Amino acid sequence: PVVAARTYETEQGKRLVAKDVLRVFDDADKGELMALHDFDLEASHGEIVSLIGPSGCGKSTFLRLVAGLDKAQGGTIEYGGEPISGPSYNRGFVFQETNLYPWLTVEKNIAFGLKARGVYKQQKGRVQEMIDLMGLTGFEKSYPHQISGGMAARVALAQTFVQDPGIILLDEPLSALDAFTRAVIQDEIIKMRDRFKPIILMVTHDIEEAVYMSDRVIVLSPRPGTNIGEISIDLPHPRDRISPQFIEYRHAIMDMLEFE
Repeated sequence: PVVAARTYETEQGKRLVAKDVLRVFDDADKGELMALHDFDLEASHGEIVSLIGPSGCGKSTFLRLVAGLDKAQGGTIEYGGEPISGPSYNRGFVFQETNLYPWLTVEKNIAFGLKARGVYKQQKGRVQEMIDLMGLTGFEKSYPHQISGGMAARVALAQTFVQDPGIILLDEPLSALDAFTRAVIQDEIIKMRDRFKPIILMVTHDIEEAVYMSDRVIVLSPRPGTNIGEISIDLPHPRDRISPQFIEYRHAIMDMLEFE
């Protein structure tokens, strides 16, 4: 079979556009719970856009909608002008839990999606490319129980990037890591973005992480989540976390989060 060209050759120019998104859940005890209301977002290839807000404001819900794992009751979510109607390998999701296959080695975990799609033989070289780019060289034959949490996070990211998706959804995949490992992998994600140019949507509760990694930060209100502000981070990478400009961006986001 003919293998599609790389994302940065085929997906450039496509935008993710969400308008007036509404998501309501039925709760047996509390009745209807509105998670998102009139939520808007646009993103282009090569951007890292972070969603930040209080717990329960619909951040992860929105990622699931973009992934096609859930459906909104109102509004629209389109990628490249086409409505998102279900899951696709072109939208990769990295969860807070790594969810690696314990019976597969690092190399086979990374290759699993390509094999499932029947394109492994044509794209086998991408597996080793991801192993090298994510600092996993030498651990190819290791099993998940034999590697650290940081290594497991790298494998989960490599599993997603190897598919070359147009959109990558990150739901706090680094939250359980120590500060040093987290900082190292933040830089690795930025390098992968620079190389492959996907749209990256990231949910985080860490304001410093959002300022360090993002091109734009979207601030959400308490439930039901809607946009209350957007900040563009105009700083070159790698960013100095203790520079006056960095701290100014942090304070601006904190001010937005101190709503009544």
